[in-house]
Amino acid sequence: MGTPRDATSEAEPTPRLTETVRCMKSADGKLWMVCVAKRTYSFAGGRVTLADEQAPIVIEPDIETDEHDRYRTLRDDTDLFPPKIATDIVVTGRAHAPGKARELTVGVALGRSARVLKVLGQRRVEVSIEGRVRFPEPAPFESVPLAWELAYGGYDAYAHDELDPPERRNGRRIEPSPREEGVFAYPRNKVGRGYFLDVDRDRADGELLPQIEDPGDPLTPSRFFVRSPLAWIDAPASGGFGWVAHTWYPRIMRELGAFLEHDPPAKPIREMAFADGEDLAGPFRKNEVLPRLTQGAAPGLAVERLRGDELAILQNLVRGQKETQVALPGERPVISVRPPGSPKAFAPEAVLQTVRIDGEKRTVALTWCGAVRLLAPMGEEQLGETGMGVRWGRW
Repeated sequence: MGTPRDATSEAEPTPRLTETVRCMKSADGKLWMVCVAKRTYSFAGGRVTLADEQAPIVIEPDIETDEHDRYRTLRDDTDLFPPKIATDIVVTGRAHAPGKARELTVGVALGRSARVLKVLGQRRVEVSIEGRVRFPEPAPFESVPLAWELAYGGYDAYAHDELDPPERRNGRRIEPSPREEGVFAYPRNKVGRGYFLDVDRDRADGELLPQIEDPGDPLTPSRFFVRSPLAWIDAPASGGFGWVAHTWYPRIMRELGAFLEHDPPAKPIREMAFADGEDLAGPFRKNEVLPRLTQGAAPGLAVERLRGDELAILQNLVRGQKETQVALPGERPVISVRPPGSPKAFAPEAVLQTVRIDGEKRTVALTWCGAVRLLAPMGEEQLGETGMGVRWGRW
């Protein structure tokens, strides 16, 4: 057993905290003593070794906001959750073409979780005076960041003002600025590009098109203009491997139920084509909480709970390698935790919560969790006196 760690936030020994214990409530209202352990590995030549620099446990979500303090993107989610239904797989980095390319397929597969995306060079939409839409050939590229800003989405502020003008009194605007974006910001990705409602088509001429797409639901000239704000559910799915923000679909539906309005779908909902999207069928109730509310990975990348010894396959996500195979280390933490005054230590089984893969740093970080059921909350003082030990072993 490892050396017991003091578990309060005030007593975290270093900024590189890799083990901690917290008192948390799950979606069903149950209380848990949650023990979290994290390890980071470097990969090369298909092998993984313990990394020299260990990524710390993420205590608070790393949220990017704009100048008005509005939630934009989720750079990294917290590691402090009770056991999830499935392992979240999150990939960061860049898409790398062999030489130069105008179009490239990138992908990640790990266990039964998998996602493929299409990456394109820069393009600008062409809209004729009659309103016809044309997409030109993409420009050549060598590398493209895996960023939600380059995927389909965005905020159509022009259509917002035209279709839902700001409230005025005696000719003066009384509605605060900036406005609440609502569904005028694409619910799947509020920071992307290419989301235009069908209002004054010529305004879109010359705007940048997405560079990252879901090949199973691509943006085409015929789909470029969305007929109405509530038709967003039928618009192209946003392509990405990163964290899905709490305020985006489908995550917000899992946390708040029937929160986002939309017209009845005219085609199958894209997220339901993935094995981790079956819970999106609905109908939803207001404030309904779904069991998958803590899953933050992109659709297709949280299908099952992994063991930690599976083979990850990365396609065009590591510079100079068309395909990269990474065998997860096959070790997991054996956790022992003793609350103050307890006559015995508990040994909760560790489950794999999150796999973070960074193709640029060539690292893979595994976050594990063990949980002990509580009948009453534990205060900070009690947590501070709780000893947690971790021993890493093979399956």
